[in-house]
Amino acid sequence: MELAAIVGLIIGVGLLVWAMLDGGSLATFWDPSSLRIVLGGTLAAIAISHGARQLKRIPGLMIRAFRRSSANLVELRDQLVELANQARREGLLSLEDAIEDIEDDFLAGAVQMLVDAVPPEQMKELLENQIDSAAEYNDRGVAVFRTAGAVSPAFGMIGTLIGLIQMLRDLENPEMIGIGMAIALITTLYGTLLANIVFNPMANKLSEWNADELQWRTMIMEGILAIQDGQNPRFIKGKLETFINGAKVEEPTEEDEAVEAGTEGQESLASDD
Repeated sequence: MELAAIVGLIIGVGLLVWAMLDGGSLATFWDPSSLRIVLGGTLAAIAISHGARQLKRIPGLMIRAFRRSSANLVELRDQLVELANQARREGLLSLEDAIEDIEDDFLAGAVQMLVDAVPPEQMKELLENQIDSAAEYNDRGVAVFRTAGAVSPAFGMIGTLIGLIQMLRDLENPEMIGIGMAIALITTLYGTLLANIVFNPMANKLSEWNADELQWRTMIMEGILAIQDGQNPRFIKGKLETFINGAKVEEPTEEDEAVEAGTEGQESLASDD
């Protein structure tokens, strides 16, 4: 789980509860009908805007927002460089045995394309299509919470207007005016709190998740295409470094090539012995 997100939520809610208790009781700020107006209206707006399929994704998206990203670019770089070294020593067909040990489905599929000798242009097109499809699917999840963050304050205001109208129709009872005004304003409070503590932060967190996944998949595509092109593993490592820290890619020198060729020759002799 993402500790910072959980701690932030606890601190935010805790400060709000503290402020409410400082002026009285929490019961003063509780009104089920106001909460129904905000949540019901928000869910209705999501269903109208994005459809039932995206509505069903909300629980899973909320869980994902509190999870830590598992994308470790350093480990991915090392894994791709290891595959590059193996392909250079033993050929692309030797990578078939490594597919079973690859946990990431996207990487496993890309390596399978290498083994199947898919043409470079076709492989790049297939990988790009998969990346674009995944990005579009993830962006729709972000859009759900963007919509919720935009409409929940509006439904809070609508609930307030409903409460004010009902209150103004009963002006004959002055004692109820203050209570009615408080209840009416609670709906606006609910809409604003949900938008700024739940919906908008979750949209931002999911957007970060999507950016990490896009970087992860793009890094895999670049590494796999470089392996297929037979590029020097040292150069591949430098290219993949740009995804981690923006390091400059250094072309392998003739001396590096000679040293690597000598190393490979020694390994070949050792295996013959």
